[in-house]
Amino acid sequence: MSTATESSLSSVPPNPGAAVLELQDVHRTYPGSPPVEALVGVDLRVEAGEMLAVVGPSGSGKSTLLNIMGTLDRPTRGTLLIEGTDTSKLNDRRLSGLRSARLGFVFQSFHLIETLSALDNVATGLLYRGATGRTRRKMAEVALERVGLGDRLHARPTKLSGGQRQRVAIARAIVAEPSLILADEPTGNLDTATGEGIVELLQRLNADGSTIVVITHDPDLAERLPRRVEVRDGAVLDGTVFDGTVLGGGVR
Repeated sequence: MSTATESSLSSVPPNPGAAVLELQDVHRTYPGSPPVEALVGVDLRVEAGEMLAVVGPSGSGKSTLLNIMGTLDRPTRGTLLIEGTDTSKLNDRRLSGLRSARLGFVFQSFHLIETLSALDNVATGLLYRGATGRTRRKMAEVALERVGLGDRLHARPTKLSGGQRQRVAIARAIVAEPSLILADEPTGNLDTATGEGIVELLQRLNADGSTIVVITHDPDLAERLPRRVEVRDGAVLDGTVFDGTVLGGGVR
C-alpha cells in the first residue's frame, strides 16, 4: 500500500474542544397531511473526545436525529457540519465518502454478514478506503483485538454469542479510526450482563480518545454517560452532567 494511503488510514488524535459534529437550527419535516415535523430547530455540538447519550421515548425524534447526524438523511433546513464541512454543499457521492471516512456505526441488530468470518466482517469497513486486502485484514485483526476478540478472528457470526457479535460490529465501526462513532441502541438485543460488557467497552474506547454518541431509550444507560441529550417532540434539551450536577443546558 502506498505511503499516502497509509497516512489517510492512520489514527488522528482528537483535538479537545474542536467540534466533530454541529447541528445548527436543523429541521426535518416529512410530507403528509398535515406534514410531520420530526425535528424542530435543533442545535447540537459534539466535541472531540466526548461521550454522550441521546435519549427519548419512541416517536420523540431521536431516530431522525441519528439519521441526520449520520448523514443518512438530510435536513429539510438548517446546517449539519462534520468537522467543519457543511454537508449541504456535498453531492451524494462526496457525502458517501465523508460518511465512510469520518463516521462509524453500531446498530442494535449487528448487521453482520453470516457467511463471513469476524475478521472479514470487520475488514468490510475498509472496502472504500483504498487499502489492499492484506492491509484491511491486518487492520481488522487489530480492531478485533481491541474489543477482546483476538481469539475469534475466524469464527462466523453463527458461532458467536450476542455480545461477541456486537463486539465484532464495534470493531467494524472503529477499524478506520473514524472521527465519530454513532451507536444505536447497542445493548438493545442483549441481556443485562452482556450489555454491561458492551457499555464498559464503549467507555474504554472513549477513554482511548474515541468520540461516541449513544442513542438509547434506556435511562439507566444514559445516566452512566458524562453528557445526556434528551429529545422530546423533535426538540433537544441538552445538558452536560458531571458528578450528578447539571452544568449547562436548556432547550436549544
